[in-house]
Amino acid sequence: MELAGFYGGTSAGWLETIERWTSDPTHIEGSDFIEVILELDLRVVSVRLSPVIMGDQFLGTVSVFRDITKMVEVDRLKTEFVATVSHELRTPMTSIKGYADLLLLGAAGEISEAQQRFLETIKQNADRLSHLVNDLLEVSRIDQDRVPMRFAAVPVQDIMGSLQEHIRGRIEDENKLLELHVEVEPDLPDLRADFDRIIQIMHNLGDNAFNYTYDGGRLTLRARLDGDKHGVVMQVQDTGIGIPPEVGDRIFERFFRGDELDDLVLDTPGTGLGLSIVKSLVEMHNGSIWFESELGVGSTFSVCIPIYQPEEEQV
Repeated sequence: MELAGFYGGTSAGWLETIERWTSDPTHIEGSDFIEVILELDLRVVSVRLSPVIMGDQFLGTVSVFRDITKMVEVDRLKTEFVATVSHELRTPMTSIKGYADLLLLGAAGEISEAQQRFLETIKQNADRLSHLVNDLLEVSRIDQDRVPMRFAAVPVQDIMGSLQEHIRGRIEDENKLLELHVEVEPDLPDLRADFDRIIQIMHNLGDNAFNYTYDGGRLTLRARLDGDKHGVVMQVQDTGIGIPPEVGDRIFERFFRGDELDDLVLDTPGTGLGLSIVKSLVEMHNGSIWFESELGVGSTFSVCIPIYQPEEEQV
């Protein structure tokens, strides 16, 4: 009762884990621990409980309390600063892109070939900075739990159709020699998803596959019912550069790009925020994301999203 009074709702999970440790200490591993962030009055505290065992006996737990109030406040200020700066950059970026487009269209008179090259460079770099600003704003909204989610029944065919059209459009626009295959199981149930966000997730994965696959490669889009039939797995497979095992744990880190992995990464503009944003959006859908990859062979990114259950939706 004292534990519940002090830690509130988190105590139930702790007690369950401690009871498991007590009843079967032989299955306790060295990496087993409980960690949670608590708000106590005006302080933010990180609490970590680790089991103490001797032989096959559970002796108790060691608790480590850390006051992380200042760390949390600094992180909050950093998030607000990034959001403010990103927002302020949006207006001048829009203006730069707009005037560059007007000049390219000849609104101020005929331009020379050299002037056209310079303007196209300005526009390309303004586009890159605009993508960075948009990604930073998205990360800021995620950190502040300000991403609006409008869940509804979303047909898998609509998602995969949009992804197929998006990639096919890039293949045609950029004259890239890629094969595109689509394998979608028939009669798949609708997903419980935010349509715009699930499209954003899959388009991002599709763009990565497109960007990091050389000419002559193949992209395969798949959708199938999950094994437990509670979700649908959507996959984007490529025959691209692949991901080496030593950086696999960093793929979803913010700003990680792996520029040293391949010249194709260096030649592809990006912020290193895309997969981090994708992972956060998938988790907001109560879904999961994982990947399999072999260096020089290709990668497969999989996303599992729960099936729409009308009876579970609140009116």
